[in-house]
Amino acid sequence: MAVVDAWGSVNVSLAVMKKSIDVSAVCDFLGVDVVPSERGVVVTSGPDWWAYTYGENFSDDLESKVIAMVAQFKPRLSGVESLLEAGHAVQVAITGSVRTGSQLILSSWVIGRLASLAIPVSVTTLTDTQEEDPLSWLDG
Repeated sequence: MAVVDAWGSVNVSLAVMKKSIDVSAVCDFLGVDVVPSERGVVVTSGPDWWAYTYGENFSDDLESKVIAMVAQFKPRLSGVESLLEAGHAVQVAITGSVRTGSQLILSSWVIGRLASLAIPVSVTTLTDTQEEDPLSWLDG
């Protein structure tokens, strides 16, 4: 039987990728500060990526993180479009650690809000341990 909401360390990010990304230009396009004023929100970057992340200190609840992220970036969709036109890849990235067989459920209302951004969504999970048969939970 599947375990519902057995995810830990769930983060929701607006992720922007491009080779040799200009972090200050991304912030300018999106109209966001490099250091967000909202508690639990961080901006991080690397040579080829930038992320605006709602993390564990923002809320334990995935849906509240998604709603906050949509509220932040829906008014900034013209900036997202400008980034896409400039050759950047943009997506919503949901990440977390999970036990094998667990589920994470989003309400249809939240999925609709997420879809209103009209950008790809990725879900990446990490597991603490590897079981012999990663599909064994299907037998139940």
